[in-house]
Parts: sequence; C-alpha cells; structure tokens
Amino acid sequence: MQLDNLKVSLRNAEEAVAAANAIRELAEMAGTPIVVMAHRNADPDALASALVLRDLLRSEGFDARLVLPEGLSQPSKRIVKRILEVDSIDVEDEWPSESAMAIIADTASPSQLGKLADFALQVLLVVVDHHSSNELIERAVVSVYDPSARATAELVYLLAKHGFKKTLTKEQLELLLAGIVYDSRHFLLSNARTLRLAAEILESGASLERVLSALQSPPMEIPERIARLKAAKRMHVIRADEFLISITHVGAYESSVARGLLDLGADIVIVVSERGTETRIIGRAKKHVLDKLGLHLGRDIMENVARRLGGSGGGHAQAAGATVSAATERALSVVIEVINEFFRDKKLNPQPIS
Repeated sequence: MQLDNLKVSLRNAEEAVAAANAIRELAEMAGTPIVVMAHRNADPDALASALVLRDLLRSEGFDARLVLPEGLSQPSKRIVKRILEVDSIDVEDEWPSESAMAIIADTASPSQLGKLADFALQVLLVVVDHHSSNELIERAVVSVYDPSARATAELVYLLAKHGFKKTLTKEQLELLLAGIVYDSRHFLLSNARTLRLAAEILESGASLERVLSALQSPPMEIPERIARLKAAKRMHVIRADEFLISITHVGAYESSVARGLLDLGADIVIVVSERGTETRIIGRAKKHVLDKLGLHLGRDIMENVARRLGGSGGGHAQAAGATVSAATERALSVVIEVINEFFRDKKLNPQPIS
C-alpha cells in the first residue's frame, strides 16, 4: 500500500478499511510504542477520540499510550467520572523516548500540542480530525480528515466499525456519543450523518440520558462568576450596523466568559487570556450572525490574528481559537484591528460603543 500522504474521509466502508490497514502497516513499521494524543486541555471530543483510538490499537496487539498535554478539560473530567466511573484514566504527559509514531486526534495545529509538537512532527504521523482547516495534514503519512463531520468522534466510530471491524463496549460508545453531543452543541450543529451515527450508537447500547447527565455543567462557583463579571467590566464593544462584537480579557474561564457575554447580548465574543509565555484567544459567535455575514471565525479571524502576532490559529466557524506570542494589550489591539477590517470590508462601518 502506498502510504505517502494517504488521505481518506471515511465516506464509505472501503475508505475506512484502507485507513485501518494503513494505520496497522505504519504501527508495524514503527515497531515502538505508539503515542495517541489530542490537543491541550482535551475536551470531550478530543478525549473520546484519542481514548478509543488507543483502545483500537491495543486490541490489535500494539503498545499504544495516551499522552495528553495539560490533561483534561472540566467537562472531560466529568465524563471520565460518570461514564467510565473512575476518578482518573491512564494518561501520560511525556512521550516514550523510543517512540517513532504518533496519532493525533481532534487537533488542527502544532501549537495546540504544546511541548509535544516537536515530537509529533519528527515521527510517523497519523492525523484524525474534522476542523475546517488543519496545518498537520500535509505533514501526516496518513490523514483521516473530513471537515463536514461535526466531531472527530464520528470519524473514530466509522474507523472502529468499518475499518477495524470492532464491536465497541457500552462505555466506548458513550464516550464517542459524548464527543458528538459536545462538539455539535447538543445536535444544534448536526447534519444528517451526525444524527444517523448518533442513532446507530444509541441502537448499539449507549444511553443518551447518561451522556447528557455526564455533560451537564455543575452550578458555577465563585471564581467563575467573578471571571464573568470582570470580563463584562473590561469589555470593549464594537457595533457594526445590527451586529455587536464584545472583546475582553480574563485570567481563566475563557469559554464560560464567552458563553456569558453571548447570553448578555453580544453576537460575537473574543476573549484573550495571557498564560505565562503565551496568550490564548478564543472566539464564539451566534450561528445566524455568521450565516448573515459569511463569517468563519477560525479562517477569517483567528488565522489572521495568529499570522500578525506570531503563532497559530483556526477552528470552526462558530468556535475558534489562537495561541500567539504577544502580551494581552498587544493581542487585544490586533484582535480589534482584525475585527474592524472584516466589518469595513463588509461596508458595515464598525464603531466602538463607549
């Protein structure tokens, strides 16, 4: 089999078989522990995809290790506790020095891997992802990639079922369903295939009630509430015709802050957070606003900001992010600049609201 940059989208069973065979061939060629990883602070889709991929490889007799930079997000920790019914899972944060192969799930750029990026770019690389743009694909020997999928967990399910021909356990099915529910925003962003696959997973024994319970957020604690209030106090608001854009900065709870400001009335929210030597930027928006504007947050905003500040960015149309090498004030300035340029190009005359 020709493995030089093999790309498959898993649109049919034949592609799934080709992908599974290529991964097996690579694993045998590597002959070392296989590192399965996902992006930093792995969300439920990243966790489910990476964990099930690791299990698939182990079921084939390979030594596969789950390595997650910066561990799990809070929703992922709840999933581990409520679906797997354990307090923690076997996750490493360092790669085996002898490893010559990595599988990266649900990750669009090297910067999302943190300290694992250099390792991942020097070994035999497999990418399994669904983001609308992906910087890792051209470096991969094998890529299972379909941006029409609403979650990477969809691709892992198809790979398991049609490629490796495995019967997944109830817990594995519920992990994958949790990834789909989470990334599709409880099916609000789903398409026909997403719903078909979710139905298949349910028919195979997964419990939607159990998954939804695991994903349910606990009541906000004081620090998170304070972060939301501080973000509201600091925010810079731009009005462009009928659209309101909120830009702010916090030290933590960026996603919660973004949700809160959308609920407060913003159409688009950008949140900047300086973390040590790097600055993270996330964007969230309402779908009907993106449809009206023809805006893709990952491509039009985050990639643009990252190019200007030195870093990487991307993501989905409605939820995106960037990691850059700039202090908070500089990042905020460039974000405002990029937002203003976008709306001026749309002839919508953006103006700050004092």
